[in-house]
Amino acid sequence: MAKQTMQAISDAERNAKDAVSQAKEQGEKLVADAAAQGEQAVKAAVKEARKKAEVLCGVARADAEKLSAGVRQETLSQQESLRRSAQESRGRVVEEIRNIVLGKKT
Repeated sequence: MAKQTMQAISDAERNAKDAVSQAKEQGEKLVADAAAQGEQAVKAAVKEARKKAEVLCGVARADAEKLSAGVRQETLSQQESLRRSAQESRGRVVEEIRNIVLGKKT
């Protein structure tokens, strides 16, 4: 009977060791699977972030081009206005210079 009890204890210990070993293997597998899933999730998030960044860069580039075109047009308009004003004032300036040079008072 003592031999049977010792055998039962030995079998129970072996079964417990096997159960612990299997639990450890399953735990390691779960950790590895979770790490792989996490890595895939990070890759997907980075890919999505890049797509969004490209879209935002495109929008910003388009906005900058519109703004640049608007500023360019405004500058050309102001230059044209200044040219017209200078052209219109040219006759009066010439007359004033003549008066100064010839000593005429107005």
